[in-house]
Amino acid sequence: MDENKNPISENPEERIKELERQNQEYLDGWKRAKADLINYKRDEAQRLESFAKFGNEVLISDLIAVLDSFESGLSAIAENDPARKGVTLIKSQLENLLEKYGLEKIQVKCGDPFDPNLEEAVGEINSSEPPGTIGEEVSGGYKLYNKVIRPVRVKLSKGQN
Repeated sequence: MDENKNPISENPEERIKELERQNQEYLDGWKRAKADLINYKRDEAQRLESFAKFGNEVLISDLIAVLDSFESGLSAIAENDPARKGVTLIKSQLENLLEKYGLEKIQVKCGDPFDPNLEEAVGEINSSEPPGTIGEEVSGGYKLYNKVIRPVRVKLSKGQN
């Protein structure tokens, strides 16, 4: 008959302590789950923001090739040719459009120190610039929201021989 006794009736204070311990355990678990949900929502928002920023990276990279073609075309058109103005206008419109979507041209000039984070060395030239600095820009580089998507291609100065 002792086996059928209700444990609550034997020692209610111990039962209260046990229930309080369980209550605190459940409350702590709920707080952890709530914090995990908040962290998940924040991480998901950051992921979606990154996707929105860089989701068009491939398209923008392809359009950079079009900008390069405009540069080549402009170098082949004489300064006084009326077509030059139209080609320059179209190129400018494309640059403004890409800038609107986060594209930024990386600016370098001869004599600047070489930065491997922004630039790619493709050769060396004799130049009046100090050795190891930028001697010549071969092709422009671009960043998309501060992420380099195409480094500036440069030739480094060997100094004068």
